[in-house]
Amino acid sequence: MKDPIVEEIREIRRQIEAENNGDFNQLFQKIFESQKKHSNKIVSRKPRILSQKKIA
Repeated sequence: MKDPIVEEIREIRRQIEAENNGDFNQLFQKIFESQKKHSNKIVSRKPRILSQKKIA
């Protein structure tokens, strides 16, 4: 039984591999360049202090 979601993800992965000629170093380089371009859009939140609750 084939899962259509899994098949879609695999097809997208194959497309990405083809765009980068199967070269993962090239793929990672594109990812890092994209991160640099969009660094101001990264969500950063201050850590929350969790209160301790008594366990009954």
